[in-house]
Amino acid sequence: MKSFKLLILFIFFGFSACQTKNNSVSKSTITFIKSQHKNRHNAPFSEAVEVNGLLFLTGQVGKDHSMGTVVEGGIEAETRQVLTNIKEVLEANGSDLNHVVKCTVILSDIRDFSAMNEVYRTFFVENKPARTTFAADLVPSYKIEIEVVAAKK
Repeated sequence: MKSFKLLILFIFFGFSACQTKNNSVSKSTITFIKSQHKNRHNAPFSEAVEVNGLLFLTGQVGKDHSMGTVVEGGIEAETRQVLTNIKEVLEANGSDLNHVVKCTVILSDIRDFSAMNEVYRTFFVENKPARTTFAADLVPSYKIEIEVVAAKK
């Protein structure tokens, strides 16, 4: 009977130790990242959020942040600017386009899908992140918004 009690205690304390270890591993470190552009520091959102080695970027639009205006030239120019903005944010935070795992593309007009896709393909040549594309009402004057999730290098 004494051996049985010792076995039960061993199992209980061994299980408790495993539980404590597993619970401490599951805690996440979350870092909210401000934009490198000072004119965006008052935005009501973070430019990116890092959680356990993943970067969740705020959706980017076709705005040239140095000029403060939407780029001209239609969906192709805006798509190029959006992906350039994303590349810039990723590189400032220890990642790049090759580490993007998921893209969400929002178009103001779904008829722009093919033209957007042609430009998109030039940024994601080898890796092909999972992607969702849909149309929705965007902030007036923007034709596209893209948000991404990327792994850090």
